[in-house]
Parts: sequence; C-alpha cells; structure tokens
Amino acid sequence: MNLIKLISPDFFVGKTLVAVKTIVDLVVFIAQNPSRQSLKLATVILKIKPRFTMVKSKNLINLYALVRKANAQGLADDIVECGVWNEGSAAMMGFACLDDSAPTHRSIWLFDSFSGLPPPGDKDGTMENEQYFEGLNKGSIYKVKQAFAILGVPMDLVRIVPGWFDPTLKTSTLDRIAILHIDADWYESVKFVLQALYEKVVPGGFIVLDDYGYWEGCKRALTDFFAERGIKDLSIERIGRQGVYFQKPLQGNMQRVGSIRLVL
Repeated sequence: MNLIKLISPDFFVGKTLVAVKTIVDLVVFIAQNPSRQSLKLATVILKIKPRFTMVKSKNLINLYALVRKANAQGLADDIVECGVWNEGSAAMMGFACLDDSAPTHRSIWLFDSFSGLPPPGDKDGTMENEQYFEGLNKGSIYKVKQAFAILGVPMDLVRIVPGWFDPTLKTSTLDRIAILHIDADWYESVKFVLQALYEKVVPGGFIVLDDYGYWEGCKRALTDFFAERGIKDLSIERIGRQGVYFQKPLQGNMQRVGSIRLVL
C-alpha cells in the first residue's frame, strides 16, 4: 500500500483527514486565543482548507503574522512561494497584505511545476523514495485563482510562473523579496531555491520552510546551505512540529536574530 498516496490531500482520505485536523486545530486555537482576530483567522482558514492548501493551520497563521510583521517594518518588497499546489497559503499572505495598508506594488510570485513533485533523490528519506508516485501534489492554476478570489486578493498582484524551478527561478525578473516561503519537500528542490533566491531576500526579510520537521531532505538542505555559506548563530524559530522560519540579518555580518513574537 502506498501510504503517501493514501493520505495525500490529492485524494479523498487525505482531504478528509486534513479537514478534521483543521477543525480540531482551530477550535484549540480559538480557545487558547479568544479574540475577534482569532475568530477571523479561523474563518479565513476554513475557506481555503483542505481544498486549496495542505499547510498546517498554525503555519498559515504564522505566514499571516510574518507578512503583518514585514508590513510593520516597512519591507515593501515581494512575497515569493516556491511549491504552490493550489495556493491557499499564498492567498493567506495576500489577505494579510489587504489587512494592512501594505504597499500596493508588492507582488506575490508563485513558482510551481503544476505537474506534481519531481522524484526525491538520494539525500531524501527511504520512505519518500519508496512511496513516491508520479503526479504527487499536482496543483491547478485554476484552483490557485479561485483561492485568491475567495479571499478577495486581486489577481493583478499575483504572478504565476509554471515550470520546474530550474530554469524558472533563473530567468524570472524577480528582484527583492520580503517573504520567501519554501514548500518544496525534497532536498534538491529546497537547496536550489535557497541557492537561487537567498541573496534576493532583503535584510530583515523572512524565510519560511514548511517541511523542515517533516521531510528529511528539507532539513538537510537548509543545514548544508548554511554550512556552505558559513552562516552561523542564526536563530531558527519553530512553528509547531513541522515548520521553521528565520529572519535574514539586518547587517551584512551574521549576527543572532532574537525571537519574533507573533501578535495575533
């Protein structure tokens, strides 16, 4: 039996599991954070899960909060997501822009093959290689547009770039990044995104890895990237059991960045 195929949100069982887990998580979230803002975020998440995103609710709330943080800091640069599926997570970030007086020229870039994930490699886990199937997590540009429409985010802010990361990341006109969300699963994909886009993230910008605590290759890719670049003493913040994020240092030298409290 292909376990990944069975629980993938591409299929009924996976969608059902995500839907049930979403409701439980949001009930707990509202109980722990009773406020109109919490109820608002929970309502928004229920509009996009599980049909448009498989990103955990806590991670979606974190993305929303980081965009609000970037807005508050005056980072007027672009939002980028690599690994899209049906794009509920980027729609959530676009919604955060609407919630603030964010710069109207901030673009949201979406990079995805829209053909599913590529095969995992030697630096990914055994289960990933054994359970992989062609078309895993195949997204839909039509559903991407639906997700943004449901949350009222104008499509003229969105740039959809279909194709494999190599060559699309190399040939895009993308320049400065405020938020980089990497949801690319495998070692080679995550490593390639970091190599191609890290320098374009502005000082003070945020880099988020959705699969750090889930897929072995994702964590290894970030560790290897830091080692190759000589990046040390950078504070990595956990998002539940699965995701992490960090803020690019405000100065050229690598110095520790303190914890960022997310105010909801």
